[in-house]
Amino acid sequence: MVKFLIIGDLHGNKPIIHFKDFDAIIAPGDFCSDAPRKYMFEALKRKLENPKSKVNWWDLAGKKEAKKMIEKSRADGRGILEYLNSFNVPVYVLPGNWDWTGSDQEEGWKFVEIDYWKSLIKGLKNVVDLHHKFLDIGTHQIVGHGIISGPEYPQTKEDLARYKDNPRKLVRIKKDYNEQTKRVESLFKKTDKPVIFLSHNVPYNTPIDMINNPASPRNGQHFGSVIARNMTEKYQPLVCIGGHMHEHFTSCKIGKTTAINAGFGSYVNVLLELEGNKIKRLEFYNGESLKN
Repeated sequence: MVKFLIIGDLHGNKPIIHFKDFDAIIAPGDFCSDAPRKYMFEALKRKLENPKSKVNWWDLAGKKEAKKMIEKSRADGRGILEYLNSFNVPVYVLPGNWDWTGSDQEEGWKFVEIDYWKSLIKGLKNVVDLHHKFLDIGTHQIVGHGIISGPEYPQTKEDLARYKDNPRKLVRIKKDYNEQTKRVESLFKKTDKPVIFLSHNVPYNTPIDMINNPASPRNGQHFGSVIARNMTEKYQPLVCIGGHMHEHFTSCKIGKTTAINAGFGSYVNVLLELEGNKIKRLEFYNGESLKN
């Protein structure tokens, strides 16, 4: 039997731990704070309205100010990872799309194309990076797929149409999607025990991946991970644990798999207790709603 404390997206907010008895911590990403969010939303809005728009969020904020935001964001994320490391239990993590890996950014400014993830976790002996990795923890095995902030390949006619004038970019996206699929599938093929699938983003087109945020240009859309959905359907891990979609703090079933959205904020915790291929306990604690 093994007990996991699951931490959701923190975006620079130090978690308040409710559950005290656990063997390990699972945190599927987004440790760093998000001061550039309003500029990112505005840049995305412009690109959705006009696919030819070349405006990036750092153009709107100004590169000098943008650099300060990124440096503070990284410092905030490092502080959270140091705090989780201090519990002296294994901390199984993924980089999220806010963790400055360089791979989820539009090209155009070298400063945001650098992968800062390794420096965020450097020297933290209990923190285990599982991005595109396989880990056997004795009773269970873990497969990880991090960073992804939306479908790895466009899923709607409207999104596909945005690449009408830039077909080469769509080809590159498809190539990356195929490569990531093969990488994650190769990890699943190693498994021979009950599987814990960690994905920064939750599976696509499920009750836990719809955006419900009027401030977002993607409001009302399903925007989960296609790879997480496909791998979950095909291999039926015991659990699939993700976050990214702040609107949902709950679970749903995908076949035999229990898909968990770990939620957002410092007050949300999940306790997951596993025994072999069975979930003995799954408890969601939302201290923010209780506080209110």
